[in-house]
Amino acid sequence: MTEQVPAAAARGEAVLVVDDERLMRDLCAEILSGAGFAVRTARDAREGLARLAEEPVAVLLLDVMLPNMGGLEALRVVAERFPLMPVVMITAYTSQQSAIEALKAGAYDYLPKPFQREDLIRAVSRAAERHHLLKENARLVADLQAKVSELSTLYALSENFARELEHRVKERTEALRRNQRLVESIIANMASGLLVTDTVGHITLINRQGEQTLRRDRQEILGQHLSDLFPGAEAMLEVPAEPVQQEITLPTPDGGQIPLGFSSSFLLDDEERREGVIVVFRDLSEIKALQEEILRKDRLAAIGRVAAGVAHEIRNPLFGITSVAQILNNEVEYGPAHRELVTAMLSESRRLNALVNDLLLYGRPSSLERRPVELGQVWEEILGLQREELQARGVTFRREIPPDFPAVPVDPDKMKQVFLNLLKNAVEATPPGGAVTVALRLRPAQVGRRRGGPGRSRFAEIALSDTGCGIPATDRERIFDLFYTTKPRGSGLGLAICRRLVEDHGGRILVDSKEGEGSTFTVLLPLEAGVPRDTAPRP
Repeated sequence: MTEQVPAAAARGEAVLVVDDERLMRDLCAEILSGAGFAVRTARDAREGLARLAEEPVAVLLLDVMLPNMGGLEALRVVAERFPLMPVVMITAYTSQQSAIEALKAGAYDYLPKPFQREDLIRAVSRAAERHHLLKENARLVADLQAKVSELSTLYALSENFARELEHRVKERTEALRRNQRLVESIIANMASGLLVTDTVGHITLINRQGEQTLRRDRQEILGQHLSDLFPGAEAMLEVPAEPVQQEITLPTPDGGQIPLGFSSSFLLDDEERREGVIVVFRDLSEIKALQEEILRKDRLAAIGRVAAGVAHEIRNPLFGITSVAQILNNEVEYGPAHRELVTAMLSESRRLNALVNDLLLYGRPSSLERRPVELGQVWEEILGLQREELQARGVTFRREIPPDFPAVPVDPDKMKQVFLNLLKNAVEATPPGGAVTVALRLRPAQVGRRRGGPGRSRFAEIALSDTGCGIPATDRERIFDLFYTTKPRGSGLGLAICRRLVEDHGGRILVDSKEGEGSTFTVLLPLEAGVPRDTAPRP
């Protein structure tokens, strides 16, 4: 039967034999070498310690009784310097007490002399295996400690990275929030309306200006299909190849209509896929009104120029007719019937001359001599002129004029002409027992029209109200037109001239009337020269 070679011997583990007896050293060396171990020898403990320091050894065979340094003392030194090395104590003086002391001092095994070959090989093999396990364990512990250290380093790095990542995420999140707030603020404060639909036309977003323009609340709009809310609005969902401004007219909830200018574009995602349609729009009512007003003014200016030209041509023959009528009236004797005809000729000539003067006034460019004027004083002068007319018609005149009302920069003569004309119309429209009231107030400029500090761009409001018959709805849009009148002997120039003079001052004249209840004509005049007329409040 083949003898099994110990695993430690197979690995060629080194064994150091320390014994002061040469015969014992040689015997151990022979037995262990034959078993496959690499054997080293030393005569005493000091030599043995020196050999241990020079080369690695797996097992130390140490005699208890040694010269100079005893085995137990040497055992304690070895346990301190080489803690992984197992020590097998050998001695010829065996006792239980000496074995216990050796084991307490750190010996791995205790082998009494004389011993059998197999006992020696077995003891050294077990000690060598223990040494191998201790070294492997130490290596594993070292590897584990290295891994722990590496993991600790990685954990620290990950902690730093996490903190840095968290910091960057916070910065990015805050930047995104700032951008979101900026976008929301821009959308909320846009002067134009903005709405967004999904791919099939349902409204998903609308800004505040859009709600105001469309005359509907957000709750009514969001989630609704655009064409369900506004029949005919499908054109707003059609995106042209090139950006272009388009116009459309939409119905309002109160039965009116809104002219809109709009442009449409696709809402795209990160991959350029269409998610919906963005529509930017604005109410063109004011622009349309301004365009119509410009056309009206151009038309009236042309009419005025023609009328002024005609009036100028009429003036010379009219002067001749009036002169002849005066001569006939003063120097020729007529009968009553003919005298009445000449008197009528003079009266109509004077009326025609007044009409010519009004035409010339309307067609002539205004030359204003502005100065700060107390409007209360102007109305006192007008009342002095019209007091007898008011008393004759039985009409009461009331004044609501604050004592601290500021002076207004106007041409006093032209503004007196405006007020006097309006008062005459009010008195003629008021039945006996009725009343005419003039009220002066201050009003701010139209919101969004002009930028300025507090108290700037204010307007003086002069409201003249009567308790007369009112103006029919069909006539209200035309009462300021040239030559339009509802009076049997009216020229149709009075209100047209009033409007012209008020607009020359940078103001606006408005009318509000109810049939059977009366009318209110409101003149708005800027308190500072040079304020644009379109900043005047609208009705």
